[in-house]
Amino acid sequence: MNWPRLILGSVALNLALVGMLLFQTARQRDAALPEARLTVVTNLVATTPPDSARAPVVQVPGSPPFQWSQIESTNILVMATNLLAIGCPAETALDLLGARLADDLRARVRELLRPFNARFWELAASNGEFEDLIKGTETEQTIELWTRQHDELQKSLRQTLAAPAEKRTTAPRHSHYRHLTTEKQTQVAELEARQEQELGKLRPTLAQLSPNERAAKQKELRERHQAERAGLLSTEELGEAELRRSPQAAKVRELRGFSATPTELRSLALTLRNFDTANPALPRPDPARAEDKADFEAKSSALEARRRALLLAQLGEQRLATFERGSDPRFHTLLKLARRLEAPAAAASQWLALQTTAQDQAARTRQDAQLSPEARAVALVAIRAATEQELRAAVGARGWGAYQRHAGDWLKQLGQ
Repeated sequence: MNWPRLILGSVALNLALVGMLLFQTARQRDAALPEARLTVVTNLVATTPPDSARAPVVQVPGSPPFQWSQIESTNILVMATNLLAIGCPAETALDLLGARLADDLRARVRELLRPFNARFWELAASNGEFEDLIKGTETEQTIELWTRQHDELQKSLRQTLAAPAEKRTTAPRHSHYRHLTTEKQTQVAELEARQEQELGKLRPTLAQLSPNERAAKQKELRERHQAERAGLLSTEELGEAELRRSPQAAKVRELRGFSATPTELRSLALTLRNFDTANPALPRPDPARAEDKADFEAKSSALEARRRALLLAQLGEQRLATFERGSDPRFHTLLKLARRLEAPAAAASQWLALQTTAQDQAARTRQDAQLSPEARAVALVAIRAATEQELRAAVGARGWGAYQRHAGDWLKQLGQ
């Protein structure tokens, strides 16, 4: 008996039986799961969902399904027309296609300049500019041609899409003309637009003039523009506009915690402007002459006393105090801090009173000639310590840190 052949035949028969069993098992699995199919590519598995799980195609009754290929075109103007035909707003289409044109130009230029990128270090060594590499070459001419073609296409695109022109200004830019009639406001707005356009055209010329010539030209232009506005408005209208744009009106508008009617606020601005017109600012003293400084301070104090007396006659003592507090920048800062800390507005008034008292006391201490430098320094430190204790109690432990950060710089100077 040939045992080796018998063994090999038995092994072959068993392998054939195993293959038939595996084939039958695979057929049974496919019959049980007809809708699940697996495609294996190395270590990636892609599953195809059954037809019932796919999203349905939405169609408008009576219309074929929409395809973006119906919009696309190699002609940008045809594509613009197609976008308008499907109801795309002109502004949106202009944004989309304008960006597409710009991207296309950048891509073409980038590819054209690719060979020059290898010369980076050459330019770095010579402190040159990239534009120097293509200046006067065919590459520069090509880029200029493409740029002109891009600009022409952009222009045609705006015409095709009928992009709306900028709305013409029908109201002046500044609120000090709001008292005029609607017709006058439109006329002022048009005048301002013409004057701004004239100034824009003149700026390149002004930049080439000497400082003195430029100042003279700007003064001439400003006076002519003022004369044009004056010719457009009546005396009363112009006077009201000038009052509204005055520094005194700005000061009145910035008041905080001062209650007044619009008529009273206008009257205050007019009073302050008339006073400042009649009493121009004093010339600054010569720092090298002590007598000039003393004279300047004396005249300034007298001028402020006359202004205060004028306001006192108009407002009375109590309202004048409120007016002066409302004009104080320190009070503005403290009001903001009070709102941050959710404290009442009266708290800001209390904090300001403590600050004013401490600063006045420190000023008197510094001016006291009878104190020695050591005694003056000790007194100032004591004023600061007492003031901080009072303020800490008034502001509260929760707000003390915020006070020091936002309104406490003056405390550092109090003890100096």
